[in-house]
Amino acid sequence: MQLTKLAVAVRRSLVATGVAWMVGYGAPGFAQTAPAADAAPAAAPASTQAAKPAKPAKPAKPATDPADAGDDKKITDLGGVAVTGQLAALQRAQAIKQDSVNVVDSISAEEAGKFPDANVADALQRVPGVSVNRSGGESSQIAVRGFGPEFVAVTVNGRPMATASGSRAFNFDVLPSEIISVAQVNKTSSADITEVDIGGVVDIQTARPLDFSGYHGAWSGAGVNSNLTGDWKGKTTPKASGLFGWTNADHTFGWTASAQYYKRKDTQLNTQANSWYAGQDIKVDPAQTTPTYTNVAVPETLATNVLDETRTRKGVSGAIDWKPIDQLTVQFDTLFSSYKVDGLEHEFGEYGNTGDIQSLTVDPNNTALNFVRKSSGPNVMANDYVMSYAPSYEKSYQNGLNLGFDIDQDTKLSLDVSSSKAWNKESPNGYFLVIGAKNFGTNPTWTNGGNSEPPSYSNILSTTDMSNLAAHCCNAGSGNNVTNKVNNYQLKLDKAFHDQVLTRLEAGVQYTKQWVKSDSWGTPNGILCNAYCGYSLNVPPEAVGAYVYDAPSKIHGVSSPGAPSQWIQYDPRAYLSWLASPAAYNQLPDDKRNALLAGLAANGGTLDAAPNPGSYNNVGENEKAAFAKAVFEDTVWNMPWALDVGVRYLNIVSTSTAVNQPPVTYYVDPNDTSNAQVTYGPLAPQSAKGGYHKWLPSMNFKLNLLDNLIYRFSLSKTLTPPQLSNLYYNTSYGVRPNSLTISRGNPQLQPYSSRNYDMGLEWYINDASYIAVEGFYKKVSNFSTLVSSPVQFLTEQNSGQPLTWSLTQPVNLNSSNIYGEEVTFNYQFKNLLPDPFDGLGMALNYTHVKSSTNLSPGLISTSGKFAVPGIGDSANASLYYEKGPVQVRAAYNWRGKYLESISYGGGAQPATRSAYGQVDLSASYAINKHLSAFVSGTNLTHEHLYDYSVYRNRFLYAEADGTIYTVGLRGTF
Repeated sequence: MQLTKLAVAVRRSLVATGVAWMVGYGAPGFAQTAPAADAAPAAAPASTQAAKPAKPAKPAKPATDPADAGDDKKITDLGGVAVTGQLAALQRAQAIKQDSVNVVDSISAEEAGKFPDANVADALQRVPGVSVNRSGGESSQIAVRGFGPEFVAVTVNGRPMATASGSRAFNFDVLPSEIISVAQVNKTSSADITEVDIGGVVDIQTARPLDFSGYHGAWSGAGVNSNLTGDWKGKTTPKASGLFGWTNADHTFGWTASAQYYKRKDTQLNTQANSWYAGQDIKVDPAQTTPTYTNVAVPETLATNVLDETRTRKGVSGAIDWKPIDQLTVQFDTLFSSYKVDGLEHEFGEYGNTGDIQSLTVDPNNTALNFVRKSSGPNVMANDYVMSYAPSYEKSYQNGLNLGFDIDQDTKLSLDVSSSKAWNKESPNGYFLVIGAKNFGTNPTWTNGGNSEPPSYSNILSTTDMSNLAAHCCNAGSGNNVTNKVNNYQLKLDKAFHDQVLTRLEAGVQYTKQWVKSDSWGTPNGILCNAYCGYSLNVPPEAVGAYVYDAPSKIHGVSSPGAPSQWIQYDPRAYLSWLASPAAYNQLPDDKRNALLAGLAANGGTLDAAPNPGSYNNVGENEKAAFAKAVFEDTVWNMPWALDVGVRYLNIVSTSTAVNQPPVTYYVDPNDTSNAQVTYGPLAPQSAKGGYHKWLPSMNFKLNLLDNLIYRFSLSKTLTPPQLSNLYYNTSYGVRPNSLTISRGNPQLQPYSSRNYDMGLEWYINDASYIAVEGFYKKVSNFSTLVSSPVQFLTEQNSGQPLTWSLTQPVNLNSSNIYGEEVTFNYQFKNLLPDPFDGLGMALNYTHVKSSTNLSPGLISTSGKFAVPGIGDSANASLYYEKGPVQVRAAYNWRGKYLESISYGGGAQPATRSAYGQVDLSASYAINKHLSAFVSGTNLTHEHLYDYSVYRNRFLYAEADGTIYTVGLRGTF
């Protein structure tokens, strides 16, 4: 293909600085000297690609910078000698986009071990069309063009990597950013990409040893300070990384090794309502035959939470490149990472109960504005003092071996084998414990906070009075244990042709076997709640180590105006020990005491967590795939064009295995009618098979209208596998008296399917400046939609009447059209402004996404409610300066409001996240050529998250995480 003058100039510059390898097909792969212009940088190991014959190219100006002579120890794939830092990273990302045939955006490391953000997802949010899911002050998962994490496939060096998220969504926070050279987002499909997903495919690429020379390395050390107020009062913790390697003189053997350590302590403040119950009928007097209030919406609870967290990330990685003979390249990669989150939550809760409301006012939408609760009777609201610990310790590894053999100069055969595993098994170590004090003699009053802050309670008893503490809900263990294993095998053949319109043929087969296993842990059979729930047993403060907790200062828009500044907390383990002691259970009635003692004996005499057999799920999938792809290049009216067409075939066979354990008795405690006590029957193993086979054609077309003006057009068919949670075959039961629910998966679900249309125009102004306008349209069908139907089973104790439950299962039911536009404007002012202002540059992008289906408030009450979660606009704006030893970047990232969930919490009402934007700042100063100092701050404006249900004044959740500062030194050799 005849390259444009600009493309050749950029290519020559990148080769001179040693980054040409990443412009082609990605890693692992042969070191490329002139990657093909049609190459989709990407998803498959590059060693499968044959060297493409070069077509006549327009002459480019030779590089004249004396520095281009280079230093043989310079890291050749990252950071050239002529251009370094942020500007070089932007140039590489632009070159990748310009050279590819399919629609690609990327972000790269400024140099070895120096990714532009501490978290990979934080960096990806600056890519056009990419937005992030935030929690705990970090980004963990991404959405692409409005499609959430479940619709985005992630590979590492073209290989699938396991994740312990318990879903198909990939948790980026487990990957140390220092090992990454390029994070590449493929927005349109190509048949050779090893994964396929409707939202796109992200490939995380690491550097190859043969892209270095001699001994080389980089290190960094920093302090991390995370706090709510931004005043540096938080705990400062260490962050360190090191990379070391060696490559022989003739570049036939090389190795690299790296290690990373990151620790952050922070305090998070959040307020939550859990969910809203809509359509409630409330009787002020239980003796009434008709409700006093009908069809109203009331919140489930109001909880003020202070979460003290420690996040620790560790990682080691290594790579070997070896060319024992000219025709053979051997590449080995290994990666291990761990991400531990210890979070102790101090909670003050006020649980809702429609059974004790004595007066109520609502707005025209039947949303509660104010209600007053009774001061006597069994349902009086309690001040709940909650201690919660839900640790997470995700570990993962990936090992990969790639053998690339040159059959001849134009034909390459490659075999790639990889194995990956991820696991998180911390749930036995968690707990959720409640001690309460009922508000007898007062009338707790709830007030809606309106559209911008949480609601509040007033007229409650003192939250520091320890004289009337009572036992309530208690459980050891929390969350799920998750293990995911993926084995992948790929065989590819790549044939190049000379002096023909057909320039390349590629074909390959792939086999992937994976399974995901999940089970929850807790105190067996609900023995603790069956014995103690209901606030009927007094708790001696000294027996549980009770103390008064001082909460952080309130934050407007996050804290409930009525939240106390102090409340009672205690020693969780002392509380559990006391509950298992004669001092506690001898106060119980005989039947409860005997049941507790029997449960203790069956559990080894302790209240420790044990696996819940009824929660077990195992989904196994065997995937067979084959693809064929042809690449054509020529000119028309002196305009170079490139076309890749191909098809991918998938055959998936899945098996879902679970154990069902239905409830056999159901009892509502008269001391607390908001809760139920349940015993479960015998275990019933069950299994079901599912699967599908699909043909997925794709076409990408690229036309150089001018030397620096590119037109693109793409057509494809893609799919996203059913969500794992929807394939899980176990049955779970929600036993709140006002919301009896049964949830069950459906192993026969078919995948989401999409027909995709993309078109764009890109004007490349210089090597770090371009304007791009792209439009996309996706016609998506087979959405999994939760369908509910009433069922009756189980005889309620004391009434003899069957209970009516709402059985919810996913089915393939709905379709939606997703469409939008992306606009990107990157500009470097080096030719417009005088020294020293010529170091300024900016990067702007905006993505507008719409859906043909939405959940407007008027549709909520209809039976067929459906919408696509995640759909929403996003934008980024960055201003950077790079001149001499100084680098500065100020960035603003914004995501518009979007639907988080169609059915959220126990009330099964939709949840929407409000628009969010934050400002980040980073700067560095090069002390000399081998040492630099850096500083960064994220969320400098202290923005917070805010969720609501249907209407803005139905508050759900608010979270404040504050600011994270990092200060340190970085060196290279």
